[in-house]
Amino acid sequence: MLKLSVHILTYNSEKFISKCLDSILEQKTTFLFDIVIGDDASTDKTVDIINTYTNIHDNIKLKVQNSNLGVLNNFIDTLQRCNAEYVFDIAGDDWLSDTHALQTLVDELDQNPSFSFVDSGFDCYYQRTGKIKSFVNKKIVTSAKKDYIARHKVYGTSFMGCCYRKSFVRKFVNFDEYRRQKMDFEDYPILTDLIMNSEFGLIPKTLSVYRKHRDSHSHKADSHLEVKLYFAKKYNYYRNEIEKIHQIYDKQMLHNASLTSDKKAGRKHYKPFRQPILRNFVYFLSSQSHLARKFFNLFRKI
Repeated sequence: MLKLSVHILTYNSEKFISKCLDSILEQKTTFLFDIVIGDDASTDKTVDIINTYTNIHDNIKLKVQNSNLGVLNNFIDTLQRCNAEYVFDIAGDDWLSDTHALQTLVDELDQNPSFSFVDSGFDCYYQRTGKIKSFVNKKIVTSAKKDYIARHKVYGTSFMGCCYRKSFVRKFVNFDEYRRQKMDFEDYPILTDLIMNSEFGLIPKTLSVYRKHRDSHSHKADSHLEVKLYFAKKYNYYRNEIEKIHQIYDKQMLHNASLTSDKKAGRKHYKPFRQPILRNFVYFLSSQSHLARKFFNLFRKI
């Protein structure tokens, strides 16, 4: 049986996909792995670039969707083509920074058969400035597991450094239910069902790089709120956890309002903050004034 499938979703990723694929092909492993790509009907040269790789590497398997399926449906379709024991998910605009990343992830799962997934550290690359912030999730992957769970329930956990055991996904994740609930993203739902039903591992080391840019935001804050509240009901979250979920929603919506100077949304989502921090006040000002937005944009990282 194939040990690992690297699962990649692409959509208009022509600027980034080569770096992603090169970092995977440079991996040093004691096992064979394949690279399974689902392109969601890109309109740029992403598919042409990937085909230059498939012509050379027979372990790269590309499927181009006839029409745009959206993140969740493209994820499911691509996952169904992953035939390995383990699956590592990475976006087409991110890359692996450690040439032994895949080996490290697989070794951890091999040594712990009760783990449904392992999470690991990553750096953050800010496309606008070209700067890298190292080990951005250090506190998360070095925390106690109970703290990791508590944080995930409220904030969500990045799917960036996760490698999971496919048999556990089949056992605990109901993609049909996700579709019935009209969820439009997969990371929070999958990890919540796995975290709440099985054991997992944390690797306190950076293995990859997350590229942060405005075009990478694939879903909206209101979708996040609805999905989190669905799982809050499913798994009986505490009242204070639900309150924090709403606070995070207001913060994200305030941030979005600051990007477009949406005065009405800015007032609505700034109001719930009883003791607003400076950042929230800056977002509020940006939502109320085009001049303030242009000024504060000079200091944004993305």
